[in-house]
Amino acid sequence: MGTFQTFQTVRRYEEALSRHAQWLRWVSGITCPCLSYDTGQPDPHCPTCKGRGRIYTSPGKFKLLNEIVRHDGDGRVYPGYVPVAEGSAVVYQRDVAIPLDPIQPADRSYVQLAAPFPKAWEVLTIEYEYDPDISVVDENSQVYGTNLLRVIAPRFVEKGKQFEGSIKSVSRVYNVTKDETYTVDTSFKVYIHLNDMGTWASSDVLEVDYVYQRPYPFMLTGISPKIRYNNPYVLDSADSILVTPYWAQVAPDDLFTAMAVEQTGRAVIDPRTESGVFNTISAYYDISRLLRIIDRNGREYSTGPGKDVEIFGRNELKWNITKPVLPITAQFTYHPTYIALDQMHTLRNSENKAFVNRISLKQFDRVHDKVEY
Repeated sequence: MGTFQTFQTVRRYEEALSRHAQWLRWVSGITCPCLSYDTGQPDPHCPTCKGRGRIYTSPGKFKLLNEIVRHDGDGRVYPGYVPVAEGSAVVYQRDVAIPLDPIQPADRSYVQLAAPFPKAWEVLTIEYEYDPDISVVDENSQVYGTNLLRVIAPRFVEKGKQFEGSIKSVSRVYNVTKDETYTVDTSFKVYIHLNDMGTWASSDVLEVDYVYQRPYPFMLTGISPKIRYNNPYVLDSADSILVTPYWAQVAPDDLFTAMAVEQTGRAVIDPRTESGVFNTISAYYDISRLLRIIDRNGREYSTGPGKDVEIFGRNELKWNITKPVLPITAQFTYHPTYIALDQMHTLRNSENKAFVNRISLKQFDRVHDKVEY
């Protein structure tokens, strides 16, 4: 009976996390080598870190500990997060590891046990690494503007809302109709920018091979003075607390972007401060949509792919016309971004098994870009 009660308690928690968690994009931060040894300041024109002083990359695989797992009578164990990193899964029954079948499913959507199989009603737990990188091969992509493609697979729907993954790398862009392979310039969010598409027709079939990352389902909880009082391990400077069932190795400058939330922001930009066709909105990390661009004389520019100005990357504007010389105001929506302050994990007292991590977060600097005229 005690084991049954423990199972119900843990299962209720995991189901609550599944119902109420928000989808967050997590990127880890490392120091950019452009920082000056004398002043410690980044190069404002650095093409790698965009003048932030930090390079943000994928956190890679991360480990899930002691997950109560669903399984059937044929030895198939279904983890809560797939694909499972190859060779990482360990399945336990009453804290004793169960042998795995040497042949595992190619898509890593479940873990196959070796015979004899445990009964379907027996409680199993699993420890494994979750790999958020998804490989897509031979996808038909959309042409979204001059030398610009949009891929489809990163878009997925959870809990009635649509979320987007983020392209990590592109290995091939191929025009099947003309038997031409294009050279990739950059990739960002769900877009691929090519060096040159040459001559193409709307009927051409384009195939793309790429790797993208899904956001992660975390539970983001606001911090109040009462919560700080009852939980002294929460840092006073934290704006929120991140609750996760993962063993998340978080650094103080990692960024968590709340994909399920959009807020309206604005920035005043002097386009002349950057060369080329780009302008960076440095105070925001993950801009989702451009709403309006208007200059000091009241001229309004059209926004969107292939129009006067569009989003490029996570927080850049790309001008498809001659860049204006007057200061402009940009209005947009963005996903709130939090930076990790500290990581402190707690232990589940029941059966001395690891439970959840609690990570204190503060909101990333959102001061408006401002220039003096």
